[in-house]
Amino acid sequence: MEIPIIETVLAQLGLSAHESSVYLNLLQNGPATIGALAKRTGIYRPALYKLVPTLTEKGLVSRVQTKHKQQHYRAESPERLDSLFENAKRRLEEALPELASLYTHHQSRPVVRFLEGKAGIRSVFSDILTTLKRGDIFYRYSSIKEIPSRSYLPPRYEEIRDNKQLERLVITNAPMAQTKPPRLERETKVVPSEYDLFDDNVTHLIYGDKVAVIDYNTETAIIIESKVIAEFQRKLFLLLYRKI
Repeated sequence: MEIPIIETVLAQLGLSAHESSVYLNLLQNGPATIGALAKRTGIYRPALYKLVPTLTEKGLVSRVQTKHKQQHYRAESPERLDSLFENAKRRLEEALPELASLYTHHQSRPVVRFLEGKAGIRSVFSDILTTLKRGDIFYRYSSIKEIPSRSYLPPRYEEIRDNKQLERLVITNAPMAQTKPPRLERETKVVPSEYDLFDDNVTHLIYGDKVAVIDYNTETAIIIESKVIAEFQRKLFLLLYRKI
């Protein structure tokens, strides 16, 4: 294994670049005094006086007393590195519950995307196709004056939707309902005109853990990704759907 790769492995075990340099030098060239190490590694003496004790605490370097009463330092067997790995693994296992808590807290926050223009609206419909699995259901409010241009749909949208057998429940107005022929995978309810014309040119979609609102008047769209919000919106939709 090449030295740069070994240094990367040592860094992953928690050794600094200077600690790795000292340890590898002692492995390759044998015991040395602080002065000799300074010459061999190019690391200044004051730094070595801090580094060597740290490596000693980690069990990678030991001190040797010579007959001339000079203090030499030698590298311990690389097998000692295994204990560093086990210690790092244990610390990780201890930290995992807190890390998981942070991840869950972050993931529970809604993610909001703002999209503009025809391309942005197409992104919403593309997201429906990629988010939902075969046979899933999505829910749609269609408060539309007239059928939107097909340029708002991504290529092969209807083909892919039908191939995935995506079902949809729709709440819309009478004029729009009349333009849609009956289909097994689509059930439509009409908002009575005496309550509202329901023609604001806005589409509201609920699919998976997402809620999307499309405003055709300004060609803007919003996607909110939140399991809680999507579930709440789904309940409201079904409540209204059953009452119409």
